Amino acid sequence: MPADDTAVTLYVPDAELWEIDEPYLYTVTATLQRRNEAYDEISVKAGVRSFSCSPEKGFILNGKETPLRGVSRHQDKLYKGNALTREEHYQDAKIIKEIGANTIRLAHYQHSQDFYDACDEMGFIVWAEIPFISVFNKAPAAHQNCISQLKELIIQNYNHPSICFWGISNEILIGGISEKLVENHKELNALAKELDSTRLTAIAHVSMTPLESPMHHITDVLSYNHYFGWYGGKMEDNGPWLDRFHALHPDLCLGVSEYGCEGIITYHGAEPACKDYSEEYQARYHEHLAQVFDERPWIWGTHVWNMFDFGCAARNEGGVAGRNNKGLVTIDRKTKKDSFYVYQAYWSKKPMVHLCGKRYAMRSGEMTEIRVYSNQPSVSLYLNGQLVEEKSAKKVFVFTVKLAEGQNRLLAVAGEVKDSMTLEKVENEPDIYVLPEVNERREGVANWFETTGEMDLKAPMEFPEGKWNVKYTMEEFASCPEALEIVSKAVKLASNFDIRPGTGMWDMMKNITPEEILSMTGNMMPEGFLESLNAQLITIDKE
Repeated sequence: MPADDTAVTLYVPDAELWEIDEPYLYTVTATLQRRNEAYDEISVKAGVRSFSCSPEKGFILNGKETPLRGVSRHQDKLYKGNALTREEHYQDAKIIKEIGANTIRLAHYQHSQDFYDACDEMGFIVWAEIPFISVFNKAPAAHQNCISQLKELIIQNYNHPSICFWGISNEILIGGISEKLVENHKELNALAKELDSTRLTAIAHVSMTPLESPMHHITDVLSYNHYFGWYGGKMEDNGPWLDRFHALHPDLCLGVSEYGCEGIITYHGAEPACKDYSEEYQARYHEHLAQVFDERPWIWGTHVWNMFDFGCAARNEGGVAGRNNKGLVTIDRKTKKDSFYVYQAYWSKKPMVHLCGKRYAMRSGEMTEIRVYSNQPSVSLYLNGQLVEEKSAKKVFVFTVKLAEGQNRLLAVAGEVKDSMTLEKVENEPDIYVLPEVNERREGVANWFETTGEMDLKAPMEFPEGKWNVKYTMEEFASCPEALEIVSKAVKLASNFDIRPGTGMWDMMKNITPEEILSMTGNMMPEGFLESLNAQLITIDKE
């Protein structure tokens, strides 16, 4: 064909389809020729597949209903930052394949071509997105930057069969909503469709996005970033919320683009609780969410936040500065947390069994709980060579055993697969198992109420003119050091976030009110906490 007419449609008779389990790739070669000589040549891999989303049937690949269940990924690694080699990108993809995931959300920017190649070859459905995040910048140049980023993302990655979704923003309503914000999103969505009419567009909503919002009808599919059971509410709130949204909007394809909680492999306990940062609470949380999503195949896609712990300069949680510890695997890729195996039990087709609590190796008390994850129908547990019990269950098997003094050997057997660990019975568990900050925070909340004195915290909140209250934004409080100090302390106790001018979270959260921040923490805070904060603020003059 002539060099000035490069558009071509290729017909592939009896095409071998690109599937998740068998990602067949064709090689397409373009050669620039003049007479009998090839001047240049380029080849790309491509796949043939069809896909769509249905509000009732979820994601459909090549005509087959295929609920997408997987993870989000940041492309950084300990001591490497984002400078990963091709081998390290492929290592990440192999670990994600090992867990049994079939989808990856690549947050929140364009990732390395090496990783897109790995996804093509290993059969992942990919959501790729631009870094339009949290706070809307009204400047025209900012919108032009989004347009440029989206163009580059789509044009550079058009040929990757793994990519099925273009994401146009993430949690953008943290900074509030406006007509201009909605208009800009519509323009970005139209641009994505103009550049690539074959793929679906997606958006990731912050949890506080209203059930009724003009943002819901812009992209082809939508997802929510929900952290019920970590930043607010209970983990049990997830299912009812999803069912409610689905009932209100039966015409919308709903997904969950982020969910998770911190799990640090140092911290352990027999009674895990929200915000204790223990490996046990993280595992219990994911046990529940995995079941919630398994029972709702109409949810088109779910993405754990996150596959790997990753760097985040703004954070200082769980005694670890500069890092988000929500990964199912540590940032160095050396340790798979117990929560990793929850999903392997749900997603992997390869027989597996996993004994939880290997790092919770020293235990006190007469009896101890042993949790086992497996994708097999039954599990037998042995203690020091003796059969304790054989149980049938779905994915999560719970046993109670009496440990002998000293060392105890446990063995879990599920069909042809086995796993073992050693536990030591001790009088007192090591102090290192509990983060000191956890107890300090509990004491801080209790002491907080002493500052309210005799105030009636059950009375309706008042908002007298000329006084501060919980409905002002954090940025407005910055003009009054006395009020800001009270508000910052309350927010720190409630959310564990340090939100003051100069901190990493300030730019993202400064336009939110304390009332909104505390509402995100739900029932994690004791009754009367918001009222007590407002009661203190209305004693301070607003000049």
